[in-house]
Amino acid sequence: MYNKNEKKLMAPVLDRLLQHESSVQANHLQLRQLRESVRRDLEHLMNTRFRCISPADELQEVKKGMPNYGLPDLSTINLNSSEALNRFCRQVEETIRHYEPRIKSVRVESKKSPDPEDPTIRFRMEAVLHANPAQELLIFDSALDPVTQSVDILEMR
Repeated sequence: MYNKNEKKLMAPVLDRLLQHESSVQANHLQLRQLRESVRRDLEHLMNTRFRCISPADELQEVKKGMPNYGLPDLSTINLNSSEALNRFCRQVEETIRHYEPRIKSVRVESKKSPDPEDPTIRFRMEAVLHANPAQELLIFDSALDPVTQSVDILEMR
């Protein structure tokens, strides 16, 4: 439902470029739309895999470039140990910091599955969204299917 009193925020560049409308109204989002845009983009980021590329020492910026967009191939990682899960959570944090500029801080924690028979790897992402004029706390519960390696992200309110 539209609320006239809800603050309008500038839409992300990609959203503005992909819009068919060119009006000023179309270039602004309500906060809930921005939150959904971030959730969608994080889901795309978490579902993109790259092959590990080790650039030469003088080319360290390549680590943050498009060849390394997304998460590494997870099929070679055993996420059954708590140590491996912690490394995975740090990798997710680092990936978000590099590729999602709307997020100013992020913390990722693994969660125990409620069902011991369920192999799904669950983790929670807590992040601060930089939304001019104010910052917003985002909390996402995420699930990684170890068979398909797909990640589903749901925002918790």
